[in-house]
Amino acid sequence: MSEQQWTDHPRLRTWLSDQEAAFAEWAKSHPGTWDFSADSVDGLERAVQADFSSSESSESSGWEDVRAAQHTPRVTAPAWYLGEVCVRAGAVWKVNPAAPMDSETWEGPFVGVPDDPMEDPDHEDLYEDEDYRPAAVPVAELRGMFLKSPPWRLRDVVGEFEEWGRQNPEGD
Repeated sequence: MSEQQWTDHPRLRTWLSDQEAAFAEWAKSHPGTWDFSADSVDGLERAVQADFSSSESSESSGWEDVRAAQHTPRVTAPAWYLGEVCVRAGAVWKVNPAAPMDSETWEGPFVGVPDDPMEDPDHEDLYEDEDYRPAAVPVAELRGMFLKSPPWRLRDVVGEFEEWGRQNPEGD
């Protein structure tokens, strides 16, 4: 499959446009500095935790609440923002053009590095263990933050792309 299909797909363009508009609304009720910096992801983490946590809730119920809302702007708008911060750190938005989009399995687009061999049908021949390339599904990352133990932070998702960019300045 060509890079074009993964990064320039009608489903991807529609989702990104919808989430950008939804984030503007989400941000009105979540004051903060939304400047697409890695530091702003700390505010995003706090906002999502506040939205999906209550004093009587456990971490796993926060996970369940995010899972239940994962197709709503309550989750997809902040997920879009997380992905956009990753894009500014060197990632690109992608969608697997062959993946089904049913609401039970589809978690939305993901971010990854350009030219990932996994996108090639013959990727087993192209991908080697030392060729690690970061990728993240922002909706799943928001859900997972309720289960991961400190010192893990949502900003670690962005940090993987920043680190990959430092180690691969040419994108190799």
